[in-house]
Amino acid sequence: MVDDGRSVVCSFLAEGFVQSERECERAYDSAPRNVRTTLARQVKNTRSPDPDRPVSSFAGERAFMCALGVLPLECSIIALARLYEEVHVYLCRALDCARKGKPHNADFLKNRRVRLKALTDGLVERPSALEDQIHLESNVWHGNALQASWRPIRAMTFDNLPVLNSLADLLPGERLPSDEYAGIGGGGGSDVISTSIMGHLLRRQGKEMDLLISTRTWVIGSQGKAGAKIGMKREVYQHGGTVNSANGTPIPGTYRVEKDTHAEGRDLEAIPYAKHSQIYMVLDQGESQSSIPEGDQANLPDQFQAILSQSKRPIHTVMTIDTGGDVFGVDMDCGTTATPDQDYRVQRAISTLSSRYNLVTCVVAPGVDAPSFGPDIAKRAGGMVYHLSKEEKEFILELLVKEYRMDGSDPNRFGKTSLALQARLKGKLGWVSLDLPEYVVDTWENPWNSFVYVRECMEDLILMPTVKLIMQW
Repeated sequence: MVDDGRSVVCSFLAEGFVQSERECERAYDSAPRNVRTTLARQVKNTRSPDPDRPVSSFAGERAFMCALGVLPLECSIIALARLYEEVHVYLCRALDCARKGKPHNADFLKNRRVRLKALTDGLVERPSALEDQIHLESNVWHGNALQASWRPIRAMTFDNLPVLNSLADLLPGERLPSDEYAGIGGGGGSDVISTSIMGHLLRRQGKEMDLLISTRTWVIGSQGKAGAKIGMKREVYQHGGTVNSANGTPIPGTYRVEKDTHAEGRDLEAIPYAKHSQIYMVLDQGESQSSIPEGDQANLPDQFQAILSQSKRPIHTVMTIDTGGDVFGVDMDCGTTATPDQDYRVQRAISTLSSRYNLVTCVVAPGVDAPSFGPDIAKRAGGMVYHLSKEEKEFILELLVKEYRMDGSDPNRFGKTSLALQARLKGKLGWVSLDLPEYVVDTWENPWNSFVYVRECMEDLILMPTVKLIMQW
């Protein structure tokens, strides 16, 4: 947003919060970048409507802002931005479903109105509600409007698991000690970065993870580089060729990653190139196979096995990495509609290789998008929790910020879970607005919500036997 409409936004805030415009300007200027982006998007498009940039209206907005106005301005501004962001994401999903003929809240789209009375009453009664999730649901008494309310965030801890004292020890899922690992990023996006992190942590314990695999969807499913179109085929450029099967037949959707390899969408695979000599990309055809010509079709077990056979040294353990914890499932009470379909497909595909390798699943930054019952799933799967040492936390931050530049400073290098992990490693807790690129926030095409609730457990690692994990689904 080139012109963020600062004066218009601050005037709106001053009037609504019943505060001086100067104080609102101070709080606005010091707010995280995407808080300002979200506020400006709502205020500007409300005052100057654009059919291509629709926004919702709010019944009781003034009363809600007055209730916020008695709190510190820094908190009030973030809470208001959180509301606008939740509603914007809901609106854009509904519009997208309507275009595609999928089920959606058609009544809401008729007037795009949200009632805030429950939100206001809850805040007046209990100011600590600011730490709760903002929940949106249809109002049975006002069919065309959504109702916003506070929903307490369930505590999450993995203290129910036995502690793994050292990554040098036998890991859950390993039958015999291992020193050669392959790492598979199982959920797309920044999982390859988390896989590289695990490789570095293992190296510090005398183990080696030189071969990395990044699993991506066949078509682009979320915002990537500016200009990339959701739903288009993910093309891979300047790669080192495809991988052949044992009989010499090329396996579709497999690519050797080189220094300058790039792809449509959010491509992060080449970032750790200098740290690992063998990096590959696999395009998961799971949700698209029916539209792919027969000669170009491939299944995940064959793709993975073909790549693993390329290892320079025999692999003992295959570690599949999930960032955030959606491998545990989805909890609709958390207000998310995301489903871990790709995570499930990858874990199941890897489980077919259990006769050849030890299989371990590792969750990095658990709690970013894990369901509240995640710790129970991990327990039943025979999981263990590993607490990062102070030195390991500092090492990871150094790697992500200074070497991989995954801190928001490069608009083409970003990941929500990676930024959430950094926030936790810096000591942050509670609601945080992440420094995502503006073009994935200020958009009406599958926008990202920049807000995440940072939990203490996000600095832990959860390790489980892969085969036992998939038995819990």
